[in-house]
Amino acid sequence: MKLSAKAQLFVRRAVAETASPPLRRAVHRLGSDPWSAELSPEAERLATDALDEQRRQIQARLATPLTDDEVADLSNDLAFIEAICSDLAHSVKSS
Repeated sequence: MKLSAKAQLFVRRAVAETASPPLRRAVHRLGSDPWSAELSPEAERLATDALDEQRRQIQARLATPLTDDEVADLSNDLAFIEAICSDLAHSVKSS
């Protein structure tokens, strides 16, 4: 599977913001930019892990007082993350 440019940005952000040192180390072992080419099974798994963490962070933020614009932005991000994760899961099943 190959990620769209927007999906690549979301995965890069999720990896950059992860609180998991093991996840960061694993991504670092994949090379400088594993998201712009066809994803290896390991890259798909790591992307899913990072996006799952990002999803939990967004859901936690949505449980706090926010402006309508912030809720809309976070909801849009959450929907896109869920779409990427769905695509990644479908890719793994068809491999």
